[in-house]
Amino acid sequence: MVVYLKLALTVILMIFAAQVAAENVCPINEDIEPDMRMPESHFTRENADAAANKIKGIISGVDKKYEWFTVPNNLKVIEGFILKRDAMNAKGEMQAYHKGQFCEFMKNKAWWYD
Repeated sequence: MVVYLKLALTVILMIFAAQVAAENVCPINEDIEPDMRMPESHFTRENADAAANKIKGIISGVDKKYEWFTVPNNLKVIEGFILKRDAMNAKGEMQAYHKGQFCEFMKNKAWWYD
């Protein structure tokens, strides 16, 4: 019985965590075309790490498959992740500041070059 209760609680917490993570911190900038818009959900640690690794490969000369927009797009992913992380983790007086910084980024920079 206790095992089933623990399992049920774990599932509920996972669903709740996914819902919280899926909510946007900032309003969606409808002026950016949907296919060009970087969604908030893209700014994850995994995507930031992948972007950093791509840039490292280009710098070192190991990665030779890239276009002119590869570096600026990957830099946006890294910047967006850092700003989102700071907005989500900030407390007290700094919360509004960091949320404002992330929302400004989402408004003015969260779109793909192509």
